[in-house]
Amino acid sequence: MACGADTAGAALNMAGKGVGIGAVVAAPLLVVGGLLAVILLIFGPSTQANACGPGLVVDVDDVPAGPIAGYSGEQLRNAAYIMNAASALGLQRDAQILGVMTAMGESSLQVLDYGDEAGPDSRGLFQQRDSWGSRADRMDPTISATSFFQALIAVADWQSLEPTIAAHRVQGNADPFHYESYYAAAAEVVGTLAGGGQIVCQSGYLVFPLTTDPMYQMTSGYGYRGFVTEGASEWHPANDLQHWPNPCGDPIYAITAGKVTVAAGYQMSVKSPDGYTVSYLHMYPPDMLVGVGDDVIAGQQLAVTGNNGPSTGCHLDLRINVDGNTNPLVAALPRSETIGGPVGFVNPEEFYEAFGLELCPADSCRRID
Repeated sequence: MACGADTAGAALNMAGKGVGIGAVVAAPLLVVGGLLAVILLIFGPSTQANACGPGLVVDVDDVPAGPIAGYSGEQLRNAAYIMNAASALGLQRDAQILGVMTAMGESSLQVLDYGDEAGPDSRGLFQQRDSWGSRADRMDPTISATSFFQALIAVADWQSLEPTIAAHRVQGNADPFHYESYYAAAAEVVGTLAGGGQIVCQSGYLVFPLTTDPMYQMTSGYGYRGFVTEGASEWHPANDLQHWPNPCGDPIYAITAGKVTVAAGYQMSVKSPDGYTVSYLHMYPPDMLVGVGDDVIAGQQLAVTGNNGPSTGCHLDLRINVDGNTNPLVAALPRSETIGGPVGFVNPEEFYEAFGLELCPADSCRRID
């Protein structure tokens, strides 16, 4: 169990030791999170897509028994209470996911009537301490969730922060990255409880697949491209990206959360909770850092660039297949088969634009295709 939240301003101190907020950010860069922490802090916040609609209200009495992402019964009912508390405050689906993620990390979505060594007075879904209110309020799923979201709203720029950091600034956990492993499960629970046909935003954060400093190059665009290397298609349902002059061994990051469905040959595919699949091509199997069935979060390193398969040099081929998609923003994009291409793909650049971002912005990407 994580250490309980002491006050709404708990981020100003770590584990009650009076560590300033600058140190809170610096510590994981040096010790806790390693390379992944660096990537999430540097690239995640600056590249979040803000494309969510209002959080949907869930009928608590009609919640499925489950399991959903390993949670069932009363746990899912508590998730519904959290979602509804966010909706009542006019918050979007990203906040619902963040709240459910936090409660997963604090109590496994259970209304606990005990705390831990770091917070013996902690109680409820969010392990809130005495300073958060009466015991009865902290044990009430709706009241405790409302208190959490009110504190979240008070966090400056919380929507542009990596979710685990935003949660940490409310909860004051000793490990700012404690919550990140729960994000994919929270997105699945929220998306399922909301109903597949009613999903109104992308499940999570959208980030760039390569680092933007130094800038990368887009070496081949989406669509018909004529002569290509042997074994490759003339119709390219992808964008090719690389860091020239040292494109080999370049870290590749998940652009969004999801579950790995393919990790073999020269391809890795990650299926989003919203149903579409993002594929990353041309890496070598020994360089793949995750496997089939693994849950990943946006900004997590998946592999490094290679020259495997039909390729003329080390690069990343990024493609998005929308078969099974439930996200209306993505559904509105023109599909490849309507313009003479293979079935089921969309232009990655248009995909990014749907969420308010550019895949190849002028200040961090150069087109040479």
